[in-house]
Amino acid sequence: MAEQRARPNKGLILEICGSNPRFISSVHHGLYETPLQDFYTNLNLDEALIFEAGSWSLRNSRDAEFRNLIRTERVYDLFNRINNEGFPVLNRNKRLQKWKEKHEQLNPFRGRNLRERLERVDSTDIRELIEKLEQPTKTYVFECQYHDTKMARDGDNQGIEIMRFQKVYPKKGNIVPAFASEIARILGEYPTHYEPVSKPQKTRIPTFFDS
Repeated sequence: MAEQRARPNKGLILEICGSNPRFISSVHHGLYETPLQDFYTNLNLDEALIFEAGSWSLRNSRDAEFRNLIRTERVYDLFNRINNEGFPVLNRNKRLQKWKEKHEQLNPFRGRNLRERLERVDSTDIRELIEKLEQPTKTYVFECQYHDTKMARDGDNQGIEIMRFQKVYPKKGNIVPAFASEIARILGEYPTHYEPVSKPQKTRIPTFFDS
């Protein structure tokens, strides 16, 4: 039976990401390029954030090992690789205070049974994610940087993405909160229901009295 969980908010995202500019921007870029709305009902919030940040960073660095792993289409291996590297980073950054209880509610699977949860995702949705992961990353700029970035490419603006949720001329202290607000907005459109992983039934061994 499906259960419901809350939607993330800006404050929680800031506490999870620890206001780390590199991590929180990678989360946003991953969400923008490889959305996980079809996976989210089977993921903890932390797993979704780690996957988006980790997969985008590895794609952006053109990591050959990760590209080869994408081609295998083994979605559990992809998540497992990113989790192994990403959770230590997340745990170092995480500063849970006000939103600790909400964080627990948004991570109902407690990190268990990931393989079984991913097996519940439709094969078409997996294929769509793989196709997006195979694409090159975009270059994200503030609106004030767009012209210079385009001119540096001899007028080619392909793959340049203006972050319109940021101020045209952003101030340093406002950039990370704006990322958090946009991440919360995107995740706020994801499904809120989830299906708990059922515990395997114990097999009853027949006894003499059953015959």
